[in-house]
Amino acid sequence: METEWGEAREMAADSDEAHSLLASCGLELCAAGENKVPAALDIVQLLSNAYVEPVAAVPKNTRNPVEELGRQWHRMAAVKHLAAEDGRFLILLAGPGASERGWLCVKDLVGSDLPSRLLEVNGSVEFIALSMDGQRICATSEEDEEYWVVYEEVSP
Repeated sequence: METEWGEAREMAADSDEAHSLLASCGLELCAAGENKVPAALDIVQLLSNAYVEPVAAVPKNTRNPVEELGRQWHRMAAVKHLAAEDGRFLILLAGPGASERGWLCVKDLVGSDLPSRLLEVNGSVEFIALSMDGQRICATSEEDEEYWVVYEEVSP
């Protein structure tokens, strides 16, 4: 698949809804800069591929599965240096119109349990996080019996 690369877009600074949603789950909207990153829809399609396998799978019937999903996602994101040195990364939230809205540049002010915070505010544990250079993806997914953490790398 040919991946289209473009600039990371920033949500309008005057978007109270965006600030409110992100702030309520401990994320701070920040400037994306001039980074070239893959189009959101291309990454969604890549992760929807039948051959994608999780790097961690958490059975839904375990005790506190969403908390465990958060631990596994944060572990992988840290090991793979998903966030830039200043803590910024790009996020695509689940929901209607997500790929059209595009990447949001954020900093995680809490630093733990992101899937649980998103579930509480956005109604879903699913999200895709992308490194500022557009090359490392760490996402969460809800499957029939499990929650997944998926990690992929893409080249410009």
